[in-house]
Amino acid sequence: MEKIEIDKDKPLSPGDIIEMHFKTTGMFWITATQIALIEWRLADRKDFWIINHELPTANEVIFTVRILKTNPVIVTAAVIGAVIIGAGVIAWLTLDKVYQIIESPTGKVLAGGAIVAAILALLVLVKR
Repeated sequence: MEKIEIDKDKPLSPGDIIEMHFKTTGMFWITATQIALIEWRLADRKDFWIINHELPTANEVIFTVRILKTNPVIVTAAVIGAVIIGAGVIAWLTLDKVYQIIESPTGKVLAGGAIVAAILALLVLVKR
């Protein structure tokens, strides 16, 4: 997979995966509470889905998001960031960088080959 930094206002399409980097206060318990509030408030979203979140450093939280649909509103990282920040008492959360995650063609071929190999192995075992 490849990450490409994109503008926060770039229109996104269904199926796109983006990684959103937010700056935080650095206080672990406050950040953990904010993340829990965000995930709880956004659980029923129909336009995007939070795949996961990470806390790579004390002052940063990363949300990986899959775009589900864009109609009738154009979905951008800035719009999603505003929704995330507005999902709770998130006064210290600010959107810093956005990356679009691109799956490489080689990775797709290798993943597809692994699936085919697993199916063939299963068929051989069933025939025995």
